[in-house]
Amino acid sequence: MSSLGIGVRSAAMWAAFVVEWQQTGRQKATWIAIIVGVGLILAPIFLAERAFGSAGFEASGGGRGVVSFVALGWIALTAAQQALLGGQGFLRWANNTGLLPHIWTTRVDRWIPFVGVALDEVVNTVVMGLLLIGVLVVMTDAGTFRLSPLAAPVVVGSLVAFWGFGIALGGTGIALRQWTLPGLINAAVFTMAGATFPVAMLPWEVRWISLALPHTYIVDAIRHTLLGTPTVVPFDVELGIVFASAVGGVLGGIWLFNRIDRYAVRRGLIGLYT
Repeated sequence: MSSLGIGVRSAAMWAAFVVEWQQTGRQKATWIAIIVGVGLILAPIFLAERAFGSAGFEASGGGRGVVSFVALGWIALTAAQQALLGGQGFLRWANNTGLLPHIWTTRVDRWIPFVGVALDEVVNTVVMGLLLIGVLVVMTDAGTFRLSPLAAPVVVGSLVAFWGFGIALGGTGIALRQWTLPGLINAAVFTMAGATFPVAMLPWEVRWISLALPHTYIVDAIRHTLLGTPTVVPFDVELGIVFASAVGGVLGGIWLFNRIDRYAVRRGLIGLYT
């Protein structure tokens, strides 16, 4: 890889990041909406925990703090959601503004701009997560947080895995109009990957869906390293799933993206996405 190639790739990544930041991150209304949304989600959970306690929740593998459990699950799966839908949103914006053909004729690999999009999503998610954790430490028992030395690598590996999954699905917008599979997968992840409840609470008739989702183990590993909650499977296995998902998600995502891209070029579909 030449220095020119590195420079062109970096410029493409940075340009995508700036575009995404200008579209969402720099707008105060976006952050106000996030804060209000988080408050609306956590307020009833906080009141329910105060009223009914968390003994049953803890017995089901949810740990000592219901609010902390739900908040971390919400942060993690929000990052997954942004990764799944962010790529399609970027392609939609590029198509509507007439930039998609120009992006597709640059000298860099066509998945490179997704790195910049992902960087913006990571920045937003990390800032949002830190703010939310700060609120939780003040409002709840800070003793529920049991920070593990593996927390940082697990979180980084999780974000990389989510980004890889997003590449795999984000490119579908260049070949198919109004493709709803990313939305369906996102809904399945939010309802079945243990965002707001321990997976052990699910009946076996549907629990197998949760156990089939890599997001379940990724979110579970994040909670274990931050809250010390019990894990669905041994933590060593979850750690392996996190990093296997990071490597396999990125490599598989790039391979699938390129495959869909070649299909779209052969069929003359570039620029038809709406």
